[in-house]
Amino acid sequence: MLKVYHSQGARSLRVLWLCEEMGVPYETAEASFFKPSDEFKAVNPLRTVPAMTDGDVRMIESVAMMMYIMSKYGPTELEVKPDESGYASYLQFMLFGEAGVAAYGNPLVATRFMAPDDQKQNWTAGYLKTAILKRLEFVADCLGGKDFLAADRFTAADISVSYIVTGAKFAGIEGDIPAGVKLYVDKLWQRPAFQRAAAVK
Repeated sequence: MLKVYHSQGARSLRVLWLCEEMGVPYETAEASFFKPSDEFKAVNPLRTVPAMTDGDVRMIESVAMMMYIMSKYGPTELEVKPDESGYASYLQFMLFGEAGVAAYGNPLVATRFMAPDDQKQNWTAGYLKTAILKRLEFVADCLGGKDFLAADRFTAADISVSYIVTGAKFAGIEGDIPAGVKLYVDKLWQRPAFQRAAAVK
């Protein structure tokens, strides 16, 4: 069985949400940022969240975990195949959710909570905030009022990208999220699978 090292509000939410949508069984173990267990450190020496095991498999990247689960435990409509219309957009937004958006949040969150008071509003923090919001405007433009980012249906790309709204709370930019993105995510969060995943402590 999949074992996901999870912290509420962290990127592990992507993995739990995907599993809930697919009906893939999993168990969770606590993954503390500040007081990691020996078990968690053994699975992920970098101490980043999430981590996942599946038998002898060890993984530490949330989007890669999603791709692995869909490939191994599918087929699933959450994955867009190469011969489908929308495949390129699906691939782009699967990766964009982390590399293009959420990755900018890590140093912004660290600055907000860990930097000395006189450095919390430094140039880099301002740049990161601007970069995230610019990319969210791009997402809003690509949506153009549609409910989903690719293939005219809910896919794992939507799970990947929509995580940034959760991360925005930690980064202190929740109130700056473009209206089109907020509406898009609010609709996604009505899905029962998301609500089950979000409730996992």
